[in-house]
Amino acid sequence: MLTGLSKICAHRPIHTIVVTALLVSLAYLTIVEEYTSRSSLSNPYISFYHPPGNSDYQNWVPLDDSVKLKSKSAQHLSVCALKFKRVNGHQIPDLAGSFQSADPTEIFVVQDFDKSFEYFDSISTIDGNDGIQWKVRHPNRLGRYSEYFRSVFSKTLRMVQGAEPFDIVLIAFAYVAMWYTFLQLYYEMKTKANSNFWLTFGSLLSSGCAFVFALAVTVKVYGIKVPLTSLTEGVPFLVATIGFKHKVAFTVPILQASRSKKAKEIPDTIISVIQQTTGWPLIKDHLIMISAFLACSFYAPRMEGLKNFCILSANILTFDLIMIFTFFTAVLSLKAQINKVHETTALQQVLEEDGIAEDVAERIADSNRNMFSRSTSVVSFKVIMIAGFLGFHLFVLGTSWLYDSDISSSSIFGKSNVSALSKAAAKHIPIGSQGTIVTIMPTRVYMPVDLLLKLEDDFLSIFSKVSASITDPLISKLLFIITGISATINVYLLNAARFHSSREIAVSTTAKPQAPDVVTTVEPLPNENDTTIRPLEEMVSLLKEGKTRELNNDEISSLVVQGKLPLYALEKQLVDKTRAVVVRRKAIASLADAPVLRTEKLPYKDYDYDRVFGACCENVIGFMPLPVGVAGPLIIDGKPYHIPMATTEGCLVASTMRGCKAINSGGGVETVLTADGMTRGPCVSFPSLSRAGAAKMWLDSEEGQKTIKGAFNSTSRFARLQHVKTTLAGTLLFIRFKTTTGDAMGMNMISKGVEYSLKFMSEECDWPDMEVISVSGNYCTDKKVAAINWIEGRGKSVVAEARIPADVVRTVLKSDVEALVELNVSKNLIGSAMAGSIGGFNAQAANLVTAVYLATGQDPAQNVESSNCITLMNKLPNGDLQISVSMPSIEVGTIGGGTVLEPQGSMLELLGVKGPHPTNPGANSRQLAKIVASAVLAAELSLCSALAAGHLVQSHMTHNRKQAPIKEVNGTAARLAEQSKICIKS
Repeated sequence: MLTGLSKICAHRPIHTIVVTALLVSLAYLTIVEEYTSRSSLSNPYISFYHPPGNSDYQNWVPLDDSVKLKSKSAQHLSVCALKFKRVNGHQIPDLAGSFQSADPTEIFVVQDFDKSFEYFDSISTIDGNDGIQWKVRHPNRLGRYSEYFRSVFSKTLRMVQGAEPFDIVLIAFAYVAMWYTFLQLYYEMKTKANSNFWLTFGSLLSSGCAFVFALAVTVKVYGIKVPLTSLTEGVPFLVATIGFKHKVAFTVPILQASRSKKAKEIPDTIISVIQQTTGWPLIKDHLIMISAFLACSFYAPRMEGLKNFCILSANILTFDLIMIFTFFTAVLSLKAQINKVHETTALQQVLEEDGIAEDVAERIADSNRNMFSRSTSVVSFKVIMIAGFLGFHLFVLGTSWLYDSDISSSSIFGKSNVSALSKAAAKHIPIGSQGTIVTIMPTRVYMPVDLLLKLEDDFLSIFSKVSASITDPLISKLLFIITGISATINVYLLNAARFHSSREIAVSTTAKPQAPDVVTTVEPLPNENDTTIRPLEEMVSLLKEGKTRELNNDEISSLVVQGKLPLYALEKQLVDKTRAVVVRRKAIASLADAPVLRTEKLPYKDYDYDRVFGACCENVIGFMPLPVGVAGPLIIDGKPYHIPMATTEGCLVASTMRGCKAINSGGGVETVLTADGMTRGPCVSFPSLSRAGAAKMWLDSEEGQKTIKGAFNSTSRFARLQHVKTTLAGTLLFIRFKTTTGDAMGMNMISKGVEYSLKFMSEECDWPDMEVISVSGNYCTDKKVAAINWIEGRGKSVVAEARIPADVVRTVLKSDVEALVELNVSKNLIGSAMAGSIGGFNAQAANLVTAVYLATGQDPAQNVESSNCITLMNKLPNGDLQISVSMPSIEVGTIGGGTVLEPQGSMLELLGVKGPHPTNPGANSRQLAKIVASAVLAAELSLCSALAAGHLVQSHMTHNRKQAPIKEVNGTAARLAEQSKICIKS
């Protein structure tokens, strides 16, 4: 039954939440009525009667039905207590007909009852004898909350003073444990469920609703009223004992399944997880605890308090179980579906900012499951809104039940008992010849008029008008209708978003039944076997009418050959992008006299060209297969990675694999990312050197940096400018923008920001004479060797280090530490310096950078600056080898560019860095940079070992010429001679 409820609630989350809110509101009002009803509040006008005769205090009796007949002709008076707060040495005003109470801050006023209302209206403001003006305080005053908390504190203090020390320590421990449980819930939801706020709040709200339902049922159905004291003492123990781990265990598998690539529809996924994983264990645990509480209530019938609380606890757990399978399931479903819509929108925006066409970005975003992080400001806004709602709620209830009324606390009653009149008041009331009736009016509280009181009155006046408007019969119905319409619209939008996502997944699934990275086989093309060529004029006419698709492939190809249809326009004209590739191949085969394109030597079938068009390539005629190998696992910062490498160079993967094995033997690679910032360096000019110099000074100043940063950041949700660096060459000013771009490599979004920043600088910052020569002035520097990238870095700057035991160097690498250190100094450092190298102090960094870039969809041309690397080797005091690579300009991204192609995206997924990082934007691209540097480290170690082994072979042959090394089959020389044949390339 619970699973059936969960299914309904998961498919109708908004309906479930609204219905639950209405039901819990009714239960809440029931509890409030039960725990707050007081005769003094239900009837604030309390009357007493005294018969004619002497003024004996004992003759004052409450006015009820038995004395009403006797009092018909009696004198009717009213008595009102006036309390003055914040006296602080001021004189209490003197009023006609008043007398002093036992309380020095309180006076009683006696008036004829018929005239009392008019009289009390006239004294809403009283001028004191010392010039202080006193004003009656609004019954819903804000200051009552401070009084309430002081009253609670005083009452708690009295209870503590009268309690046993052990009980005090036990209760305090329970409260500490309860708050620790709340914090633990927040931490686990944040770390395990990736929720900063809503799942924690939903868990607490679900438990709170269960508590309200349970308390209402216990009081109204079972007739058991659990005292508030028992609740304040028992609930912390219950929370600390039961905790929220069951909700975390219920939540995490559901969210993980909803984010899985195999998930189809979120509500169905939730039900599947509940049925297979979380449902029965949760029910079993709750049934055990409910049985334990019920057993305790049966075995302790004489301990009334314990028995009642055990029954309440059993009810709380029962309703908590129901709420988990209904309300909390609806919250999870709504949260997961909203996240999915948010992810799709956010990823589409970042792809479009990175230059991907809108339709391609939409397709990729719909198939992406990763989550973007939530802004802390959004979380703060949520907390503030909920705190504000609770604050207003408490404000409205402020005078009803949070504390005792001023009526009962006034000394006008006997010993604070509202059923008796105090002697101090009775002796000042005259007894009429026909008897006297005294009606006790509600206590009026006065405060000195100050700024705080005026602000409070203004606020209460506005709030009262709003409240009155809401309670208006017409407006209240209108608000109810609007709420219903709003809920209906939200349901519609959620269902529409769900349908859209499901449709995308369904289309993706049906289009790719055999492999996740290949589109289904191309459908037969229209008129493909028809080789009839219509007259050119007829074909041109159909082209102009937008009926190009009605032509066969040869006809369209002839239009291209005749120059009537551009090559680049085929995709738009034909819509079917695979057909556009086929036609383009025919046309190029004729134009370039290349019959090879009529064969399938360059493959073109079964490829997702939808992701290519508008994103990766133009005038497409096919795709170029490259063999992809895997090196690894390589342990990087304690985690193993299998590194994909696309290459046509033999031995490269095998050599890297050997380096991985040696590095793992020493514990793996340790990496440090020292900088992260992509650059773009435009060139601008000024009419004079003085203007160019002034512009440089302004850009270098704090004001200039702040202004340009604001302009740049306004162009993107993801790119954030770190700083700008400038340099002058005559009247030319070069400006190097350095920017974080999240998980995207980001050149396109940076270029857009740079263009806008320069425009803003020219038009808004008093530099109208600035002329933009080029948005890229080679001061970036992109895809070219440049010392600025080597010195200041570009993209990600990473240092990777490993320590290889000496015996591993001998057995795995077939070399020794001293030879490796000597070779590195001579070859990688001195040799590169002699060649005048910039950033080329390594053996083969470009080999690994290019191979990994091709496999993971990076820009292979950026291997120029990304291959900047210095390899260092040292012999440690214990004889082991220390090797490191420092690479200051690794330019990678896990969003945009070639990463949108599914084969390349699958390799990013292999590495666990595909798409945007769910909680820490940029973390995936930074991790990819660390993987690239670690792969370079492994290849450097292997190649240098092979080179050093060749050196050692020659050394052994020199010192052992008289021996025949070839006979030493099991000796070191044979092993080194064999190893020297492995990949000695540099």
